[in-house]
Amino acid sequence: MAYVALYRAYRPQKFLDVVGQEHIIKTLQNAIKLNKVAHAYLFCGPRGTGKTTLAKIMAKAMNCEKGPTVEPCCECDICQGITKGTISDVVEIDAASNNGADDIRALRSTVKFLPSQGKYKVYIIDEVHMLSDAAFNALLKTLEEPPAHVIFILATTEPYKLPNTILSRCQRFDFQSISIDDILKRLKIVANEENVKITEEALHQIAISAEGGMRDALSLFDQCISFSQNPEITLDDVLSVSGNISYVKIIELLNACISKDETKAISLLDNIIKEGKEVPRIINDVILFLRDLLLYKNNAVLEEKLMFKNPEFMDLARNVEKSVVYHWLDILNDVSNQMRFSTQKRAYIELAVLKMNDNEQNDIASFKSRLESLEQTIQMMSQNGFQMKANAPEKRVVNVANIPSREEMMAYRNQKQNVVNTTNDDVTNDQNDVNIVVSTTKIEEKPVVVTTNNVVNTTNNGGPEQVTIKDVENIINNASKAKRDALLKVWPLISSKYDGVGIQILVHGNLQAVSEDSFIVELSDVSFCNRAMQYENFVKIIEILNEYGLNIKDYICLPTSVWRRIIADYKSKYSKDNPKPVLEDFPLGVVKRAAPKAKIQNSESNLVNQVLEFFDDNELKIVEE
Repeated sequence: MAYVALYRAYRPQKFLDVVGQEHIIKTLQNAIKLNKVAHAYLFCGPRGTGKTTLAKIMAKAMNCEKGPTVEPCCECDICQGITKGTISDVVEIDAASNNGADDIRALRSTVKFLPSQGKYKVYIIDEVHMLSDAAFNALLKTLEEPPAHVIFILATTEPYKLPNTILSRCQRFDFQSISIDDILKRLKIVANEENVKITEEALHQIAISAEGGMRDALSLFDQCISFSQNPEITLDDVLSVSGNISYVKIIELLNACISKDETKAISLLDNIIKEGKEVPRIINDVILFLRDLLLYKNNAVLEEKLMFKNPEFMDLARNVEKSVVYHWLDILNDVSNQMRFSTQKRAYIELAVLKMNDNEQNDIASFKSRLESLEQTIQMMSQNGFQMKANAPEKRVVNVANIPSREEMMAYRNQKQNVVNTTNDDVTNDQNDVNIVVSTTKIEEKPVVVTTNNVVNTTNNGGPEQVTIKDVENIINNASKAKRDALLKVWPLISSKYDGVGIQILVHGNLQAVSEDSFIVELSDVSFCNRAMQYENFVKIIEILNEYGLNIKDYICLPTSVWRRIIADYKSKYSKDNPKPVLEDFPLGVVKRAAPKAKIQNSESNLVNQVLEFFDDNELKIVEE
């Protein structure tokens, strides 16, 4: 008799023999027991998990001479005929090769005939996702209302390719990947039946390499039996056949990286490649090993593995930091993505190993980069008047007679800049400090008036004009998608025309609404809004935009919290009957086109203008005598 492969010889013949699909078996048996068997089933899941096998067992259970029964006898002529494939009432169709509409029409022509031997005609359509659109359409009516003696069982590994009209006509069962423990138990039974000696490590490696498929595990086991010339199949035999790497060699490679021995690491990698291991498989095995290493270090092991008991593995787990493991994973993931488009795969993995040896330098570089980014952010926030407390700093009123010399002002300015680069508490203290020492003179805490008749006051006595909800409402209610698209086209070009800080803040915001002559920009903080809406920035931005023919006359900047409140109110009130709703009125806290700094127009101008430049606008109150 011809040799029968192990996965065929040990294919389950009863529900009892199926491994890892208890939830499906219980449902099908209950349906048989309660006489509620559906006319169409969809079995979907990974390869080698028992879809076709369970379909045949279901056909046996429905047509057994003792049935329908929850467990076929496997002894009657019908059960044995189904096992051998000689019963005409059970039709198995390979949709990959019979995927045309004509094939399905031929099937439909036989559906109407009664079963010749059993009680039911069972049609098993394997790889059903391979059917053409015309074939699916031809199947629809029959699948929806088949004769009472017909059961359809569709099997596929890719259910998302099936039309919804097919899915809705079937009871769907999702098969799970089989666990390593279940595969090990089955392999031990087969090894005993076949009188094959194999080590525990070798069995465990077969179960891991199968990736949840019992058919893959039995096929690999069958191949190892043919490969091994030893009385007992070893781990090395399995690794040679499967193409996987021993975790012992991975440990050696990682230890070389920890000790920064580049020569040893590259030599170990070279030996692995010379054994015929493919580069993508090497990277995949190392990534999976690092994943297990992280789970072990975090006490989050999902399944016990033999390597967890290995002393070398435990030493590696103690010696390597989790941050280093994350760093290695980043390197390997990047290399895995990059080499998909390259023919020089070996060069990529060698570079990856060298980078893994240099992990300390990479960590330092990463830390420096993050630190520099943080410093730039703090500096920008300081320049834009960012306040660490919600309350505004106390207004300072300076007497011209007590203005310090330029050297004293610069000394204080340097001191203030040094404070900004320290902790947040120091920044806060500096912003709220009302006792400014400039040599030995102490300025009084009570307000002092600037006494000059030549200060031009560019703000009204009632304070700066605020943006109102009506301003926002007019833009939102008259928004134009065409105008917004036109503005978005030139939006990135604004920063190239002018590099002022206020404009840079504006272009990095989110453009939310655009009317015919105005627009709204969302920024993260109210201080950024006020800076971007300063008069000089406003004039420059309008000028730039109108160079492109946009005819913009105004814009508004709003902090994120305010914009979210406004847009939520708008959405709740908007309807076809109310296309331009009146929005809730509340203070927005944003100044509308703040006036430029006050200027001095006489011989004292240089001195007083230095004061105006030295102190922020928010810190001074200019009054006329």
